[in-house]
Amino acid sequence: MIAGKYGDDLMDEDILFNLMGNETRRLILKMLASGPCYTTEIADKLNIGQKAINEHMRLLQEADIVELYIKKQSRGSPRKYFKINKRVHMEFSVGPYRFDTNLEDLLDSDFSDIFIEFPQLKTFEDEVKKTQHIHEIGELSLVMSSLISELEKIIQAKEYLEYKVEQVRQQALILCEKLGLTDIEKRVVLEVVNAGGTLSSKDLSNRLRVDEGEVSIVLEMLERKYILERQ
Repeated sequence: MIAGKYGDDLMDEDILFNLMGNETRRLILKMLASGPCYTTEIADKLNIGQKAINEHMRLLQEADIVELYIKKQSRGSPRKYFKINKRVHMEFSVGPYRFDTNLEDLLDSDFSDIFIEFPQLKTFEDEVKKTQHIHEIGELSLVMSSLISELEKIIQAKEYLEYKVEQVRQQALILCEKLGLTDIEKRVVLEVVNAGGTLSSKDLSNRLRVDEGEVSIVLEMLERKYILERQ
């Protein structure tokens, strides 16, 4: 499950992949990533009927991925524009025994503790605040260049840590093979390892899409084998 507007503030993965699995919607989002567009403009560029575009936009709006705003025109009636919701940050991660989707609300994210862990980032916070009073593109470009440079360093560090995480996953898989676990036992053990060591039977059931009763039986078997323990 991932953050979104469905149910208890959660969007099901199936809903997200249904949205993103449509080529037209992906093309629409690529257009909107470059800037706001109005319906007729989208329909003309994609050579698709406006009625079909309206339906795609309705689905993307319901998912809170895009939002609508009205812009007055110098001539004629006000025009409806669509833009990607600035709160949206979407990521997909797929690998051996790993399938993660994440749709975060950046504006609601709590960054209060980040300056404790990474005090050097406070400098960037101050620099970005100053941009509110900058009126020259050149100065804004310097701030952006500094932020991008730091981001590239963080991305490189993230890639290194992801590689190390993958090594641990592979080692867990090797151990599962040596222990002669069944396929479902492997899946449960690897999911617990992926989560960092603690998951409820309900969480495992949701993650693996396996009946919770079956998960409980597997957990009991793994407990008897002294591989996992209940807390």
